[in-house]
Amino acid sequence: MKKIPILLAVIAALGLAVPTFTVEAINIKKCQDAQGKWHYGDQAADECERSNIIELSGQGITTKVIRAPATEEELAARERDKAEMEEAEKRAAKQAKIDRQLLATYGHEDDIIYIRDRKLVQIESTIVAATATLKPLRAALVRMEQEAATAKEGGQAAKDLQTQIIKTKQQIARHEAAMAAKRKEQEAIRARAGTDLKRYLELKRKSSTGVSGG
Repeated sequence: MKKIPILLAVIAALGLAVPTFTVEAINIKKCQDAQGKWHYGDQAADECERSNIIELSGQGITTKVIRAPATEEELAARERDKAEMEEAEKRAAKQAKIDRQLLATYGHEDDIIYIRDRKLVQIESTIVAATATLKPLRAALVRMEQEAATAKEGGQAAKDLQTQIIKTKQQIARHEAAMAAKRKEQEAIRARAGTDLKRYLELKRKSSTGVSGG
């Protein structure tokens, strides 16, 4: 381990002069193993493979610190941190793009409300039309079911009536499903407009105060 003292002893035994700069040029490596024991020498001890290595000058002054290699847990943590940072950057870039589109689409906050209401009215007209179509279908279904209750079983007329009842129920179900979908579409439009309006006002407020969006 301590090769430098041995080397100096050999030089002295051979009667060679020890250079005056030898002490200054010596770089001693100091480290502490997992058991807390300190090791010194011109090379780092094998016991310190998971520890920081401190390089000392011949005068005992720290000249360099070699960090211990990262553990598997530390490497995994770094990868997680890197992935989270990249994901955060992607979200920020996506939000910035949405903000630019929002500001480019609307010139004033009232525009958001106007477009929202126009879309809602258009959808409402579709719902009203579907409701108007449903009313006679439901009336017809009631009438056919009453006829079926008094019709002679097994006859062709009764069979045709049952077929018509099934088709009418299917038509009613399709219209009701379409109306329900339109109602959900209205809810989505209201929610989106509310989100856009809130963000639009935030961006305008930040712009007026000179604060960058985030």
